[in-house]
Amino acid sequence: MFLFEKKKVWMKIHLYLSLFFLPAAFIYAFTGALYLFGVKEEYGANIYEFFLDFVPTKGQEQQVIVQTLKKNNLKIPDETAIKNVRGNMSMGSIRYSATLLKDKNGNYKILVVERGIYGILLLMHKGKGKIYFDIIAVSFAISLMFFYFSGLVVTSFCKNKRSGALLTFLCGLFITIFMIYLSI
Repeated sequence: MFLFEKKKVWMKIHLYLSLFFLPAAFIYAFTGALYLFGVKEEYGANIYEFFLDFVPTKGQEQQVIVQTLKKNNLKIPDETAIKNVRGNMSMGSIRYSATLLKDKNGNYKILVVERGIYGILLLMHKGKGKIYFDIIAVSFAISLMFFYFSGLVVTSFCKNKRSGALLTFLCGLFITIFMIYLSI
């Protein structure tokens, strides 16, 4: 079949896709590993809390946040439109945000978070940024299928070593399922 006869074409697809998505792969590997070790998106962030001595009026959240930031000589976020984030009113981006929230004791406060590069990359990993990085993420996920398929085509599906390759695949499948079972 023509598709499988052009190993050089598949090698080029494999090479160029893998080089193109290498930065995304690094971001996912780096942030994913650190996150598993408990390094959250607040790592290295500048965080400020300002407790309010009044109950903000509904619809005045933007004004309250902006006034609090000005009063404390903090930067106003570039995006000042109010968004509902988990029941709290927030403005800004994943890099710099100001959020009006109610704490466990019923007190209102403004939480200002200015994240570093790690926090931004981790939130990108988690799909919390704007849609632009999500396009790279989905493209990378699709390209992973091409990486594996092109690798199999280039090796002609492990010609002369199919039983070892099948055994390796089955071991990987079994261990993955077993680890999922243990993690539940």
